Amino acid sequence: MEKIRLNEQKRRLLKKEWSNTVYNNMPMQVEDDLCEAQENYRSVRSDVWDNVITPQVEHHYPMADMKILKKYDSGRSYDRFTTTDSCFYFKPQFADVSEQHFKFTMDTDEYLAMYHQELQAKGHQATIKIEYEQTQKQENPHFHKLRADMSEDFASVAKENGTYEDYALFCDDRNYGWNDNTSMTDSDFGKFRKLVVSGSCHSRCMMMSSEADWEMLKGFEMAKSRLTNAHRELWKEKNTLITDMNSIIDQAKFIGDIEQYWTNVRECVNFENSDIGKELSIVSEQTKTRLSQAMNNIKLDDKEQPTVAVVASGGFSLVN
Repeated sequence: MEKIRLNEQKRRLLKKEWSNTVYNNMPMQVEDDLCEAQENYRSVRSDVWDNVITPQVEHHYPMADMKILKKYDSGRSYDRFTTTDSCFYFKPQFADVSEQHFKFTMDTDEYLAMYHQELQAKGHQATIKIEYEQTQKQENPHFHKLRADMSEDFASVAKENGTYEDYALFCDDRNYGWNDNTSMTDSDFGKFRKLVVSGSCHSRCMMMSSEADWEMLKGFEMAKSRLTNAHRELWKEKNTLITDMNSIIDQAKFIGDIEQYWTNVRECVNFENSDIGKELSIVSEQTKTRLSQAMNNIKLDDKEQPTVAVVASGGFSLVN
């Protein structure tokens, strides 16, 4: 077998393919966790809006009265009686606690977590913001280009998913540097918009007497945290595998040194024309514990199906 010596270009190609495989062709438990968090977020958000926000807001601001006031609105934003909003302050009457802000707009972390799969499918790195925050990297031209390229697809992923209201809620959250300040109409928000008197969100603080409603609002905050935490955990797991393999690639002098951990690496990367393959299998090595936990779920050549032993920890499988 030809003894291929590695150089900077070859190492770069190897790292690129390994990263692509880990993110897009290596199912992991953390991805299932993210999917569950996404579904939970949508379900809880809808339930809280229908069963808490709508009745509470319409109790404090009867829609019949709001519609009358709206008739006298001028076209100027500073001279209006009414406005529409997706954020609200509530203060419980049954507990000695301060008012709390509950917003249904989506910040950047929530949006990237919600559309992780769709953005990855379009060739973007949906975890780029987490990576720079967790590793404390300074934002640089590379980061700004990745962010700008990905931002161009923010509207399309929501529209293609039939949930364009998410993009409207994202734009309404003033995510500086991540959106283009697209002008939205009330209809773009779907049901997640209520007609209220003009003024700041805090100036419309509403008293709440229902403990059950208060608990539902707190449950929505928990659903948001669960969503972003799941996305962060996904990055941590994937980044660990990428870092482990990258360290091996950096230390290896020949392609054969990598084959101990990446058995069909020669099939994955054609160094002659830089074509990148799509298939990987990982063999376990005690010296690299985390790499030994790489999954068998990668699409493999039908002619070379390995024997699989499932490992309970972390949702991984070992390939023997």
